[in-house]
Amino acid sequence: MLDVLARLESELPALLADDARWQSLDINYHPPFVERLWMQWGEYRVSLHRIHPCAPSDALFHPHPWPSAMRILDGKYEMAIGYGKGSEPPPVAGRIIASTDVRYEMIDQDAWHYVRPLERPAMTIMVTGKPWKRESPMASEPLQPLDDKRRNELMAWFRAKYR
Repeated sequence: MLDVLARLESELPALLADDARWQSLDINYHPPFVERLWMQWGEYRVSLHRIHPCAPSDALFHPHPWPSAMRILDGKYEMAIGYGKGSEPPPVAGRIIASTDVRYEMIDQDAWHYVRPLERPAMTIMVTGKPWKRESPMASEPLQPLDDKRRNELMAWFRAKYR
């Protein structure tokens, strides 16, 4: 997935120019709260994130329902990692502090992680592949789009980053 992320980033300036292709979500059902811009890109989904800090005990430890690759564009976060099948969180196997320009991938459906931005929101890019048949935490109600102000702020930030 890291090779897909690299290819995506080379195309991102052109993709960001097409405002109509981008949708947004306010992911607020569990900390850390995430503001997401997203679009379909061939067989992949592109997500641009502003992830907000939260208390250490609040960060959602979760598996992803799809293979993914991420890059931190600004900020830093604590990330815990673990491995386990099913929906019960496994033990935390390790913690790292990841900061600007760190790239990583989650390519096993039983890998778990949490991210917890430190000091300020972290700005990230993520590309995801076809979903696995894997349980993953979800909101109990449909998520809503971002308001226009936050959506426009995020678009402007990512356009400036990728001009």
